[in-house]
Amino acid sequence: MRVALYIRVSTEEQAKEGYSIDAQINVLKSHFENKGYEIVNVYKDDGYSGKNIEDRPNLKMLLADSGNGLFDMVAVWRINRMSRKQLDFLQIIDTLEKNSVAFFSLSENIDASTPVGKLMLQILGSFAELERNQIIENVKMGMNERAEQGKWNGGIVLGYKSVNKQLIIDEKEATLVRYIFDLYINGKGYKAIANQLNKEGYKTKKNAFFAIPTIRTIIINPLYAGFIRFNQVQNWNEKRRAGKNENYTLVQGEHKPIIDLAVWEKAKSMNEMKSHKPIKTFHGHFPLTTLLRCPMCGQGMIGHRTKNSTGEYLRYYQCSALRSKGSAVCKTNLVRADEAEAFVFKRIEQITSNPDLLEKIVGNVNGKVRTLKQPLQDQLEYIQEQLLNIERHIKRLIDVIVTTDNPPSSVVEKLGTFEDEKKKLIEIKKDTEYELNRPTIQEVSFEQVHQVLSGFSTVITKVEPVKQKDLLHSIINKITVNVGNNPDERSVKDIELFFDASINDDFVFTCGTVHRD
Repeated sequence: MRVALYIRVSTEEQAKEGYSIDAQINVLKSHFENKGYEIVNVYKDDGYSGKNIEDRPNLKMLLADSGNGLFDMVAVWRINRMSRKQLDFLQIIDTLEKNSVAFFSLSENIDASTPVGKLMLQILGSFAELERNQIIENVKMGMNERAEQGKWNGGIVLGYKSVNKQLIIDEKEATLVRYIFDLYINGKGYKAIANQLNKEGYKTKKNAFFAIPTIRTIIINPLYAGFIRFNQVQNWNEKRRAGKNENYTLVQGEHKPIIDLAVWEKAKSMNEMKSHKPIKTFHGHFPLTTLLRCPMCGQGMIGHRTKNSTGEYLRYYQCSALRSKGSAVCKTNLVRADEAEAFVFKRIEQITSNPDLLEKIVGNVNGKVRTLKQPLQDQLEYIQEQLLNIERHIKRLIDVIVTTDNPPSSVVEKLGTFEDEKKKLIEIKKDTEYELNRPTIQEVSFEQVHQVLSGFSTVITKVEPVKQKDLLHSIINKITVNVGNNPDERSVKDIELFFDASINDDFVFTCGTVHRD
């Protein structure tokens, strides 16, 4: 009989319990060689958790090979090597049965080809999943207990460094934290504080510019007043940041506070007063929000209004980077909203009545279609590879945390670093997929573009403001703005269009630039 061996060991198991790759292989080989069976292949997943079968490349390869007649039996040292989740385990056994491949577990001496063997596999599979769930629950209980005792459960926070899960004040960073609280209780808002810090050259813990959310996170964090807050989010393992928990832990911590309790109470009181939303007095709208691009930094522009001497509201678009990070990052670069919107509406209407211009647009569309897709596809594949690598690192670190009573703080910190990298890559992946879904290998016709633009120019001025914004975002990629010293000089320069104009609605067509003249 031809036998394939499947070997899995997590990082912590190998280090702590002796479940080494070589040990499993030697035991299995000895058993089957004594029986006269042929070992045709060994599939090894080194350093992978038993939590998820999708993240184990060699298990997936084994299942694929089982359908190609390469072996007659799959053998493991223990059934939890295959999976700790019963549903996944049973799916694996079902796949092997459909491919006429037997399953054997050496430690439990179970042959899945017999009815009794199948029953035992299901029972032991249930125990494997129960064991995993108990481990996770024990970790949660341990972390809750630590928090209730005022102990820190790990993470990266400005003002402190973590040494063996002990928070130690970093005096240089702590001075910055005190400065932020001082600015806040003396009347500066989140935006003003972020602006001032960025101008003065300060950076976050991760060496980035300060932004409104960064400042808010610091101001509302009781850690700085000497408290431990934990379990604000329910079911963290599945939902992560979703699902707020109103009954979270808030106790006096073991660590030294950075700010006085009086400062914390004053900041908390001020924040609660400011959190009440003011009565809305401005009812204007900004349909070109994020479509207009800042002439200096290229970020999307957002709505801004101000009152003139007669009390009338004036509408502008301003750089969103300035709004959230302050003038150290960019400037307002105000663009008059009425003029920009009127020009865009009129220009799109003019295109439909100018066959020569429309023909040129169609040519630009088809030229981009031919060249744009492949580089984006290459970029997406590279990002996906990077994500897989990071996922593997994260799974290994989680495995260490889950199976260790007191995991090193360096492991927790490293996990946080990988999680941040993962978030950044996911954002880049989303942007790439968004761009990739717009170009297509199919070229667009003159009639299709004309039909889309004609319909747009007919309804754009007649629909409600919210619908206007949706329509504009459905055909405009971005609108660039001329550089200028004042709003009068910052006029619309180019409009880059794209069209969802395919016959079967499967493709989106990217268009070349429509210039002002």
